[in-house]
Amino acid sequence: MRVAILESIVMPAGHEVEFDRILVDELKQQGHKPIFFVPKNFPFKINYKTDVEYLNGGEAISYAGVGKLKKMWLSILRETRRLKWFDDAYEKAKQGLCDAIIIPTASFRFLRMLKNSKLKNSPISIYFIFHGIIPKEKNRFLKYAKICEKYKNINLKIMTLREDFVNLNIKNITTILPPIYKPLNVNISAQFKHKKPLKIGFFGQFRREKNLGFFLEAFKKAKFQVEVKLVVQGATTRVEDAKAFDAYMMEYKDCSDIEFLHKNLIGQEWQEALLGIDVLIMPYAAERYRYQSSAMLFTAIGFYKPVLISPEINPEVLQEFDIGETLQFSSIDTFSKQLEEFINNFANNIDTYNKNLTLANIKYSHENLIKSILAK
Repeated sequence: MRVAILESIVMPAGHEVEFDRILVDELKQQGHKPIFFVPKNFPFKINYKTDVEYLNGGEAISYAGVGKLKKMWLSILRETRRLKWFDDAYEKAKQGLCDAIIIPTASFRFLRMLKNSKLKNSPISIYFIFHGIIPKEKNRFLKYAKICEKYKNINLKIMTLREDFVNLNIKNITTILPPIYKPLNVNISAQFKHKKPLKIGFFGQFRREKNLGFFLEAFKKAKFQVEVKLVVQGATTRVEDAKAFDAYMMEYKDCSDIEFLHKNLIGQEWQEALLGIDVLIMPYAAERYRYQSSAMLFTAIGFYKPVLISPEINPEVLQEFDIGETLQFSSIDTFSKQLEEFINNFANNIDTYNKNLTLANIKYSHENLIKSILAK
């Protein structure tokens, strides 16, 4: 089957890029032929080694580095262009260029625009993927999902670990499990080999809500019985986040056991950085992480890395798989003591982590993702 991936979101780096790679690679693995539908001059960050068809309607729009007023204007412009992209995707579907279309990162706004577009009457199956629905957007999502229910080929796939969308009686909604993110063309083993120093990694897109300052202070106070190094990588898209990350770099520049990387890591560079650390820490204290699957958590699973993780981040995973610990944020002293105990006892828990990471990789596999997306 020829499956089009309709991508219109400009991504500086990170997991959106990797999610598209998962779709391309696993579609091929299962005998399908993926093709990209993208706006003209779309800035691909990596070479997906697949065919590309360009959509009429204008270029894709990025919000990176813009202020609030300009973002409001760009948001309106993006909505207008999205309608045109959807209409052109409909024409391409009618011409037989594909047998199904996947829209990999959708929101209720996509459905709001869909109802005004030709694509709602697509002759082929359209699969919208929602990376979790936060509570403040749930009612709006359900409103447009109900409107779209009458369009027979529109399928809404919510990536979630929760049971927030059962018994809704909206037949076009299906829930699916999130996938792991794993290295490309690298065979890795679940069998951890102890190295010196033991490296803790704080990776991914940096936002001020991610409790980095709290963690850095706790790390400084901790007394480890083994040699430990902290690697802090931050990809920033907002000016205020970039300034905050730079401030941390200045504050801790004299700490020899802390290394900062203020840059986007893409493709091979991203994989090598992740493979070079032993534990991933995610002290992200934001309620929305209960509802949206954490790309960094599923990266840790795919790279066979134990985790230290905030209680808000997909608690269902650690309830089922013993792959690390939930962090305690009551005070810096409490957090610091927990960090000490985790690192000092790490060698004794390696077998448990290895076993559970293997089981989690099976459950959240790429094979299961594609099968669940393409299932009616």
